Amino acid sequence: MKVAIITWEYPPNVVGGLAIHCKGLAEGLVKIGEEVDVITVGNINYEEINGVNIYRVNPPYHSNFLVRTLLMAEELEKKVGVLRKDYDVIHCHDWMVHFVGANLKHNRGIPYVQSIHSTEMGRCGGINSEDSALIHHLEWLSTYESCQVITVSQSLKEEVCHIFNTPWDKVNAIPNGINPEEFDLNLSYEEKISFRRSIGVNDDEIFLLYVGRLTYQKGVEYLIGAMPILLNKYNVRLVIAGRGEMESYLRDLCNWLNVGHKVNFLGFVNGDRLKYLYNSADITVIPSVYEPFGIVALESMAAGTPVVASSVGGLREIIKHEYNGIWVYPKNPESIAWGVSRVIEDPILRDYIVKNAKKDVYTKYSWENIAKQTVEVYKKSIEMMNYGKSMG
Repeated sequence: MKVAIITWEYPPNVVGGLAIHCKGLAEGLVKIGEEVDVITVGNINYEEINGVNIYRVNPPYHSNFLVRTLLMAEELEKKVGVLRKDYDVIHCHDWMVHFVGANLKHNRGIPYVQSIHSTEMGRCGGINSEDSALIHHLEWLSTYESCQVITVSQSLKEEVCHIFNTPWDKVNAIPNGINPEEFDLNLSYEEKISFRRSIGVNDDEIFLLYVGRLTYQKGVEYLIGAMPILLNKYNVRLVIAGRGEMESYLRDLCNWLNVGHKVNFLGFVNGDRLKYLYNSADITVIPSVYEPFGIVALESMAAGTPVVASSVGGLREIIKHEYNGIWVYPKNPESIAWGVSRVIEDPILRDYIVKNAKKDVYTKYSWENIAKQTVEVYKKSIEMMNYGKSMG
């Protein structure tokens, strides 16, 4: 099967989890024998990495994000045309590139699959502006135009079917994946201490880690709100790895709560440094108020670091309370502090959680398994397209 994956984000262009998802899926598909081209954005026209053909476009810049998105989609669709390949399916990721799939479905009769990784309504806590309303409409249009829809969790499937009125049997919940061995570094005590010191964590401090964008949906302010409670009981330090529009506010909040001396902002981190972060931390905290999946949870679980996470969305499907992690209430600093304390004060529970978490990531979330599930969705989209042609 010849598959074209269309995405605006692909390594080394990493903004969030989408790039990691697309890379893992593309390489997983190749491992099970499919032919995969990724059409994305970047400066290198073509390269082949791990069996995946990667074609990049460099669209003109525009200061308006929506205009920039349209220009990008036009260039991506043009690239598909220039390649002149007979793809069996076009797989688009998120609303920014759905134009490509919809146009190729109508103009060339190629089955179009749309992956939705989150919704505008969930990311922003509602539709609060003209731009937001347009993005919401384009997300709906992607569910309408596509032959099949993929979501990264059952909770996101329910959300998509509810807010877009998408038929239940058109939406397929397939989780994100991971290559767990990449994060399972088995660092020595000396290596961990050396790395912790390099990022400003003292030897006697309990190292709490947050990884992700600094945006509304991630709930970082509630984790910072838990710091005064935790500092009354423990010598903790919070390390925040990520960037976003809320960074200035979060720094001010740290100072207002008088915890700024115990919170380190590292900025965006990826690659080996991110893996060292997971492996050196004592606890990873994921305080999201909206989380369709939560790949950070899988990465931390693979590294052997216990996870304390909000009981929301996809996180609730990954984490089983006091089995492979700890659930806490969203938007609740007191609950977050309780969850962290639960891990700190019960080393037997901590070891139990770590053991079960590592077992889960190695058995449930391999990219090859997820690629096989995705191929079944491709087959359904092809059948649907052929049926439509026969009826037409």
